[in-house]
Amino acid sequence: MKKITLLFTLLLLAMWISPLSFATAVAKVMAAPATVDLHDYWDQRCASCHGHAANFARHFLRIENDVLMGAHHQGNLAVFLRNHYLSDALVAPVSAMLKAQVLSQPLFNDKCASCHGKASAFARQSLRMQDGVLVTAADGRRVADYLATHGRLQAHEIPILVESLKRVRTEVASPAQ
Repeated sequence: MKKITLLFTLLLLAMWISPLSFATAVAKVMAAPATVDLHDYWDQRCASCHGHAANFARHFLRIENDVLMGAHHQGNLAVFLRNHYLSDALVAPVSAMLKAQVLSQPLFNDKCASCHGKASAFARQSLRMQDGVLVTAADGRRVADYLATHGRLQAHEIPILVESLKRVRTEVASPAQ
């Protein structure tokens, strides 16, 4: 909604600004990764063809020499992503999200999703970062402490799940959150 309001304002100012400057301003607003919820972006733009991001990443992508690789353009997936509807500003964040999903266990999906749904929606609604620590939005309790008595997780799974949820929370966060 903020982008729409800003774009409308920019359009009204277009008569006062040269077309090239205006186009540059609009491109910057539309491509600003700091305001993009990566999971929502994927769900709106990619999921209809590619399904859930984590399932897609784990099934179709791989990591070789610390580089994200796919079936298309194996030597340079970033070029493929740029040519496949991603702006330059979103190639690195979406690539990082997909790479993290390839490297992570589907622990949330296996142990939590039956009650809590998608990790992105759960992180968006129920989790917050506070001084670098993942906490519950409801009462500010540390998620690591909460998980010690929730979800029948084994002790070694708790830090794995916390790091995964921390990453997802960062990927869905808007600047105001």
